[in-house]
Amino acid sequence: MEKKPTHVLAITLAAIMFATGVLYLSVASDEFGSLKQEAHAAESGENEATESGENERASSQSQSESGFGDMGEIVFFTIVGAAYIPIGMWMLKAKAITRKPYLIALIGSAALIVFYVATRTMDIPMVGLQEDIGAPDITAKVLQGAIVALAGFMLFAISKQRKTQKLA
Repeated sequence: MEKKPTHVLAITLAAIMFATGVLYLSVASDEFGSLKQEAHAAESGENEATESGENERASSQSQSESGFGDMGEIVFFTIVGAAYIPIGMWMLKAKAITRKPYLIALIGSAALIVFYVATRTMDIPMVGLQEDIGAPDITAKVLQGAIVALAGFMLFAISKQRKTQKLA
């Protein structure tokens, strides 16, 4: 049984989708761990401040504002990571039969790349201007760029394959 090049490409693309999903879920987990540590440190700091008679309302207000941003980031990363995995599984199942998972992957990954660039260059409400660029960020963008390129190629190959089948 000979494997079609599109099947090999679909498997490769699904593997990249899985890797991207795992990366996003890993970052969400790390962020959650950091948030828990910060909350624990702030809680012990509040206890010390209360014992010494300092005003705790200002510190708890700043914690709740930063906590919303951190929690929003965790939820965002979790949703994105969780979305990549079933779409990758759909690609494995459908291979070159349907264009839908490739179109979803292409649009979603391209949108995430644009959103990332926007958050690093503009002050977006609720997000702000992000200045941090780390290895997970770069890795995710490289993987997402590969997803955009490979999904685009798969869409082209499926369209070409359908035209060939209609002519035959």
